[in-house]
Amino acid sequence: MRAKKININIVGAGEIGVALAGQLTADGCSVTVIDTDPAVLSGVANTLDVFCYQGNGASHATLQEAGAGDADVFIAVTESDELNILACLTAHLLGAKHTIARVRNVNYARQTDFYRDRLGLSMTINPELAVAREISRLLRFPSATRVEVFAEGRAELVEMRLQPDSPFCDKSLMDIVRRTDFDLLICAVVRGDSIFIPKGGFVLRANDILYLTGAAAAFRKSFKAMEIPLRPLHSALLTGTGRIAYYLAELLAHEGVRPTVIERSHEKAAAFGHSLPKCAVMNDDTIGYFNALSAADLRKVDAYISLTDSDEYNMLAGMYADSLGIGRVICRVSSYSRLKALDQGRRLSTVSREDTAVDLIVGYARSLMNADGKDAVESLYRLMDGRLEFTQFHVTASSSHLGQPLKEWQLKPDMLVACILRAGRPILPRGDDVIQPGDSVLMVSIGKQLVRLEDIFVSG
Repeated sequence: MRAKKININIVGAGEIGVALAGQLTADGCSVTVIDTDPAVLSGVANTLDVFCYQGNGASHATLQEAGAGDADVFIAVTESDELNILACLTAHLLGAKHTIARVRNVNYARQTDFYRDRLGLSMTINPELAVAREISRLLRFPSATRVEVFAEGRAELVEMRLQPDSPFCDKSLMDIVRRTDFDLLICAVVRGDSIFIPKGGFVLRANDILYLTGAAAAFRKSFKAMEIPLRPLHSALLTGTGRIAYYLAELLAHEGVRPTVIERSHEKAAAFGHSLPKCAVMNDDTIGYFNALSAADLRKVDAYISLTDSDEYNMLAGMYADSLGIGRVICRVSSYSRLKALDQGRRLSTVSREDTAVDLIVGYARSLMNADGKDAVESLYRLMDGRLEFTQFHVTASSSHLGQPLKEWQLKPDMLVACILRAGRPILPRGDDVIQPGDSVLMVSIGKQLVRLEDIFVSG
């Protein structure tokens, strides 16, 4: 059975809304974008194959005329939490099957159960909180440029660059597994502009970008085999006092890390310090603050994270921190920023709230595209501008190939089973392993947008 085409309404043509519209259109969805600004809508209409409707996304009349009641998924991602919640409530009453609201306010974000149970919201997303959690995960692995978790944190997907001095350079995957205490799966490799699903004879090269999956507990042991130092995180410097900084400082303090926030505006610095009394706040410019630190003080800084609204400032401050020898540097940049390329070959990483929000919503939409309801998409991780995808599927009693060893599966090219999750326990897939009802399967694919597990197999 083919995947069904679904109708999606998006209120808000900002960066997240436009990124969503582009990806969901590429997935074969019929997309309508609603916004009050005709100039913005004109730009969207000229670049994307979507319907555009000008009007107030929370207005009953506007949503009725735009066909929100017929939407399979209604998404509100404006800058206003209140408008997003009201728009979703109105669309739900009009008949929209699923509603998703962007909710960023700290107080609102803690009421997601109420919004779901009493107001009919299918999902709330808080991109700033999601990015803060992503940064918190990155800080645990100094060499990682991306860390995703699944199976409630029991399994992880880690992206990292292979350093020239790594003992894994110029070694085949077969040799690595045979000769070292390595309990992870290298399931994808990016080399230059090429992406590979490697087999046993694949030889790793310096500066390859590796994607590894495995049990969370196995990463420390395997990183030791790769001779990657795991330095404990004790202190972190943050620039900016926006919502991401608030959530991140709160997370770090809870984990026993000492966060210090740097903010040029005296008013913003005072307000942030009042909202988080346990966090140290410095009213200063980041570059000036770094210049005032002694060499001994710099050695005590384990990580630097730049989270202002300026991509240029974040990257400049991040590269300066990198030049000072700070071991972990993370910069917030916009989804479409060309500045992302500046992290190549450096120790700094970039994160994007737009990319994070798109991944969450697209994964949910993919789960609705399966016409027969089998093998629902549970989560989605899009990498390399969507060319590389990790898709997590739920296995049901009606799924195909149950009980058949993986070595007998006839997979399409550029596909790999990256991990099997059974009763919360991650299993690194081997040829004799099988899938069972209730399992989750993490698939990696190149250049394909999977809707159901059945899509991985050669037909016939």
